[in-house]
Amino acid sequence: MSTRTVTMIGFVAVIAALVALEILGRRKIARIPTVSEWLGYVMRPRAGRAIVLAGWLWLGWHYFAR
Repeated sequence: MSTRTVTMIGFVAVIAALVALEILGRRKIARIPTVSEWLGYVMRPRAGRAIVLAGWLWLGWHYFAR
């Protein structure tokens, strides 16, 4: 396997895990926060907003600027 294939499998695994956690978090009796609740918690402090912005910038630079 090439490194590109391993990277793609890794990204698919991370996305699948996030989708699974979101589904588990949306159950009526769930102790797992949804993605929106988690992002709301992370973005409360100024440093959290800066980290989320840096993540979006990194994502945009590496995937959408080609």
